[in-house]
Amino acid sequence: MRLFRNALSSNRELLDTHPWLHRWLFADLQIARGERREMSFYEYEGVSHIPKFFSFLRGFNYPDYLAAEQIAPLAAISAARDLACAARIGVDIPEAWVRNVARYNAQDYLFQHLYPVPERQRVRVLLDFGAGHGRLANLAFGAPGTATQVYIAVDAIPATYLSQRAYFYGLGLRSADYVDLLDKSQSFAFNELIKNHDVIHIPTWRLDLIPDASVDMVCCVQVLKELPRRLVPYVVREFARILKPGAALYVRDHLQFHDPTHMPIDEILTTGGFSLEFRPQIRDREELHGLPRIWRRFDPSLYFRETD
Repeated sequence: MRLFRNALSSNRELLDTHPWLHRWLFADLQIARGERREMSFYEYEGVSHIPKFFSFLRGFNYPDYLAAEQIAPLAAISAARDLACAARIGVDIPEAWVRNVARYNAQDYLFQHLYPVPERQRVRVLLDFGAGHGRLANLAFGAPGTATQVYIAVDAIPATYLSQRAYFYGLGLRSADYVDLLDKSQSFAFNELIKNHDVIHIPTWRLDLIPDASVDMVCCVQVLKELPRRLVPYVVREFARILKPGAALYVRDHLQFHDPTHMPIDEILTTGGFSLEFRPQIRDREELHGLPRIWRRFDPSLYFRETD
């Protein structure tokens, strides 16, 4: 927690350039003063915080829209890796909770890889925005035939960010963490770090550290609708910048049942240079929990070719 707060303090001038981002990141101070009343993930309790994420998800019903023979093998891999992770970091997570999250992981992985794509669109560099406890890293590296080489975890909430650190360690992944590098006064050289690490871990306010056109897929699971209104256009512009032309943006959330900020997410994505590639015609919360969509970053090379 000290390292995280030091990073916030060191980057205060940077954050002040975006007042709405600043207010969001320092919301824990507002909660302490009683200005906000909500579920708080701001106070980190050590590795014991990780079971809370599994507990939080235990009450949701995740209908398997996809076939059981598709879900079951991936869910089994995910559950085994999470149980091994829990043992390594010394926490107890009920197996029923682990299996529930494993189904959710399997669904997300399958939707992200549901149909063939050109070789240039295979997901080698995956960015998980608002990564929760980092659960997508499980199958990103554990699924058979995965092409993932680097997983970038992005978060700004102290307890989730710090839980991710412990979770990645439990999975046995080599992680380059921004707050550690900052504390040691080491530079954050993205192109060098990805050569020797599985995970690149950065706070949300340092998306600028990710080079242009360097990411194959951005994942946003139950997160865009939770952001402050003025933050949404900002992160969409950042996604457009860091995604390669033709790269994917995977979004899964509730279009109808949960809309706290009333932001027209799909319209913002369209005007931000993304085109909708995939959206299943299914009933949310009946056939699946949350509607998955895949958007593509506009690729001018598909439409405009240089001529002699």
